Order: sequence, then structure tokens, then C-alpha cells
Amino acid sequence: MTRLITRPIRIAARIAVGVASVLMLGAIDAAAGDYPDHPIRLLVPGAAGGGMDAVARMVANTIGETLKQPVVVENKPGAAGNIAVNQLAKSAPDGYTMVLGQTSQLAINPSLYGNLPYDPIKDFVPVLLLADAPNVVVVPASSPYRSLADVVAAAKKMPDGMDFATPGIGTVSHLTAELFARSAGIKLRHIPSRGANTALLDVAAGRIPLMLSSIPTALGLIRSGELRAIAVSALARTPVLPDVPTVAEQGYPGFNAGTWYGLLVPAGTPAAIVKRLNEAGNAALKLPAIVAQVQAEGGVVLGGSSAAFTDKLEIDNSKWSKLIKEAGLHLD
Repeated sequence: MTRLITRPIRIAARIAVGVASVLMLGAIDAAAGDYPDHPIRLLVPGAAGGGMDAVARMVANTIGETLKQPVVVENKPGAAGNIAVNQLAKSAPDGYTMVLGQTSQLAINPSLYGNLPYDPIKDFVPVLLLADAPNVVVVPASSPYRSLADVVAAAKKMPDGMDFATPGIGTVSHLTAELFARSAGIKLRHIPSRGANTALLDVAAGRIPLMLSSIPTALGLIRSGELRAIAVSALARTPVLPDVPTVAEQGYPGFNAGTWYGLLVPAGTPAAIVKRLNEAGNAALKLPAIVAQVQAEGGVVLGGSSAAFTDKLEIDNSKWSKLIKEAGLHLD
């Protein structure tokens, strides 16, 4: 008798759960249909006017025009960008908070720092890759090195390795150089500096023979003739340095490392909202003014699907995690 009574109760409970799930999905669909009905925030992990901030603002304005609600940029510098990304992880998954995430916070820092409060794979939904900006290999203008072959040949003659400058431990500049050293079978000795500008000035003055720098930071010294650019770390040449060959062109097929920028929202954000943001972002990336701004930063416009960005995030997490462990790097 007990079994006869409890079975209908279990069936009723399952029906109730099913009905609740349907109602919840309906509520989410309704919310997505009304989205957005108030301003959206875009967190940028850097100071106003720096890096890709100008691109972020142009993309935000265009997305806002498409969705007919303002997209307000909020600059959140500090802790290597982790502050902004962590704020997104704690935000409601309603599509009203996004972040301009970068390689550092989402593919490098999770392995570099021991106690990050967010998981780049579990805590976010990638919306759209905006752009990719490679590093440029630079040497002093007076250097005898005019190609990567010259650098590699010289480094192989140095028992302790060739010195190279970076803005600091665990930066994209540092890790890209480490990745190249492994690809070329050479030793490079890391000389961290107090920032990118200081490192570049050390190279320009001949105190350090080599650096892999972000293109916008090095471009002024390259154009003034104080630095010589000998390679870029992308699969294709960059429009702002069209005469500088890629690392791949100089004997290292497939070498591709640099900084990418993309929009992400919290995990659990309805798929319909992610789709609307993706479509609005892709439309923005077709505007000539935005393409020109990205190229001025030494980057290349990307775009594409949320799924493609998800794949990129997973691949780069694996790539940089492996390198960081092999190099024995760690920051607290």
C-alpha cells in the first residue's frame, strides 16, 4: 500500500519540477525578448586612454546604438586586470554587465596566480573576440641582428642565454619570448623591468639586446629609428608594420602569440542575450572607423561566433598553462 501511495507522489513531484522548469525557461525567454531595457556596463581592466580603451569605447557606442540602450564603459585598473574580471564573475547573469577580457586575465593569470577568485572557463560565457594584437621583436637600432636567424645564431653561442627585457614577470611579452625560446631551441635570460616604457628605453639604449613588445608601445621608437623591428608574433603581417616579417615566415611555422581582446558575460546568461550581443558586436567590427582604430593599435579585427571564442579561450588556457608550469613561474 505504501508503495502505491508514494509512487503517485513521486510522479506528481516530477511533473511539478517539469512545470517549474518550463515556466523558468519561459521567463528567461521573455526577459531576453525585452532585453535590453536599461543601460549596459562594460568593464575595462585598464585605465582610460590606455591600450584598447579607445576601441572598447567605439565598440560600446556602436553596440549601444544597435540595441538602443547606452553601453557605459567603466575602467577598472589594478591587480593585472583581475579586479575587473572578478567583478564580472560576481555580477548577475542578465546581460547588463560585460567585460573586455584579455589574454592576460583569462588565459595566463589563472595559471600564474595561485588564488584567483574566478575560473575563466566556468564563470564566464565568451560573447565575441574583438581583436588580436601581436608582439613585435625589437632590437637596438645599432644592433647587428637584422632577423630572427641572427638572434638565434647569437643566442646559441651564449652559455647563459641572451638577455631580453619585459614589462614584468608573467606578462604576454615575457611568455611570448619564453615560447619562442622553446620553439627555437635557445636560452633567453629574463630581465624584468618596471614597465614597458622603461624596458623599451633599455633596449633602445643598447643596455639589453632584445624585447618582444606590444606594437603600440614600441611603435614610436620604431618610427623614430631608435629601435629596429625584426619580427611580429602573428600568423600574418600587421598593417602598421607591413615590411616586418612574421615569426612564422622566418622558419617557425604556426607560431602565433599575442594579446587578444574579447567581450564576455557571466555564466548563466541566457543564450538569446549572448546571441544579441554577439550580433551587435560583429556589426560594430564592420565599421571602417573601428577597423582603423584596431589597426592603429597594431591589431587585427576578428569577430565571429561565441563558440569560436570559447574554443580559443580553452586552447590558450592549455597553451599558456603548459608554458607557465614548464618555466616554473608563479605569482601570489
